[in-house]
Amino acid sequence: MKNKLRYRIYLCSLILAITMETAGAQQVSQAAANMERSFVEACRERMVGNYDKAIPLLQELLKKDNKNHAALYELARVYDIQSRYEPAETLMNQAIALDPANDWYKKFLADIYQKSGKFKLAAGQYELLAKKEPNQETYYFKWAYFLVKADEIDLAIKVYDELEKRIGIHEEAARRKHSLYIGKGNNKKAAEELQRLINAYPNKLEYRYLLAGFYEQLGDKAKADAEYRQLLKIAPNDAKAVLALAGGRSAATDERSYLQALRPIFENVNADIDMKMSRLIPFIQKIVSSGDSSLADEVLLLTDIIAKAHPGNAKPMAAAGDVYFHTGRRKQALDKYSEALRYHKAVYAVWEQVMQIHYDAADFSSLHQVSEQALELFPHKATAQLYQAAAALEQQQVTEAAAILDQAALMVGTDAYAVAFLQGLQGSLLQGQQKYTDAALLFSKAIGQFPNAVDVLSRYSRFLLQEGNDLNAGLPLAQRVVVLAPDFAMGQYVLGRILFKLKKFSEALLPLSNAVRHNNGLSPAFLEALGDAQFQAGQPAEALQNWIKAREKGSGSSLLDQKIRDKTWYE
Repeated sequence: MKNKLRYRIYLCSLILAITMETAGAQQVSQAAANMERSFVEACRERMVGNYDKAIPLLQELLKKDNKNHAALYELARVYDIQSRYEPAETLMNQAIALDPANDWYKKFLADIYQKSGKFKLAAGQYELLAKKEPNQETYYFKWAYFLVKADEIDLAIKVYDELEKRIGIHEEAARRKHSLYIGKGNNKKAAEELQRLINAYPNKLEYRYLLAGFYEQLGDKAKADAEYRQLLKIAPNDAKAVLALAGGRSAATDERSYLQALRPIFENVNADIDMKMSRLIPFIQKIVSSGDSSLADEVLLLTDIIAKAHPGNAKPMAAAGDVYFHTGRRKQALDKYSEALRYHKAVYAVWEQVMQIHYDAADFSSLHQVSEQALELFPHKATAQLYQAAAALEQQQVTEAAAILDQAALMVGTDAYAVAFLQGLQGSLLQGQQKYTDAALLFSKAIGQFPNAVDVLSRYSRFLLQEGNDLNAGLPLAQRVVVLAPDFAMGQYVLGRILFKLKKFSEALLPLSNAVRHNNGLSPAFLEALGDAQFQAGQPAEALQNWIKAREKGSGSSLLDQKIRDKTWYE
């Protein structure tokens, strides 16, 4: 740093020495030497940030020699650093008048004009530079850039035209003119610029892609397809062009045919995977909103094809997981998401989907493991903290859950879903701590803020069930949960148990059967509850089977053995 400072001071001295040269001068006068020392000292003070010292030194120097353009330049630099652009402009205009051949002065003045928003004046400096050195491309681009900033679009286009008159068609200039014509709404001229590039570089596919894509943006499919067909004459196996033309207009009218037409190009291992995925995204979005299982099956076939063409890539696995998830096939979704995570662990959205699947299935052991893995990679994600707290609560780890929720509360921010999830868990925590009045108040408040928050509704209805409160109040809450989230196992279980407690045994069978199915038969409590309902609904054989399954899963129910032994129900 010390050597660099000395080098810069030497340059300042050299600048001053050049300005003080006189024809035939053999010696520098004492006065000149003093001025040089003052200039060097001013430079040093400026470079170390002592502007209050640099300014008076330079001002004093200019009083003695008001034609010292180097001193004008140095003082302007100080003012520029201080954002005092008007005096800096004045000084640089004076310096340029004294030394009009100095291009650095013009560039610096243009910088000052830019900072003060005087773009047309900045353009004027580069116009002067371009006319002085007409083969210097950079000056034309700067000139045009500042004209665009000044909203002088037509003048900027003329600058690019002037450049191309001198050096011939210029790829960057033509592309910039293309963009400027789009901004003006002149699509015909915008297309002509790309066509000029195609004519100049007929084998460069990039410009043909741009023109075809431009026509697609305009909604002119006929012209876009014509460009893609021209492109295929040069590159018959070009994946992008084949994809664009695949199925013709059937993409809008016959989705199945369109997707089937994509298969050959999706099998091409040399075709870009991101391009393939981009073709599937609109269909996946439609599946998410509609749950169309027929369309989903066609998309799933293509994700399998992509996976075979690009082994080890997580993208088709994650896409297949989304399709399975939003068509109610949670087990298959979990398999695909898990496979995606084996290849690529850095996408939190995939982890979140896996955690939700385990949570919805009431598989709290798996949820605890996966949330821990997710938090190792994403320690500040609130939803991972909340899922881990949910798993801890279900495993009767109240102290651990309380600590996790305290941390999660600092991370949820303003995310409405996360806030509702947090409040539902906090209500269950208060219940676990036997603070029943506080729990009921929190649940009521949370539902008032988030009336369709599944987790809050489910936990409140479960609270009303477990603590022997008003079951008739819990019933509509549980029914709403099942409507909003039919795959939510705990919601189905709570609805079934409330109906059972209300002695609506036949009605309880469906939600309890759904709970066992969505839970994949893992929960002994779900199995035993289904058996109870079956017995009371006149299905003793089926009841006995589920009670036995519950015992095999490790049920802690004190009455279960008696039910199995006596083949009857005990309350």
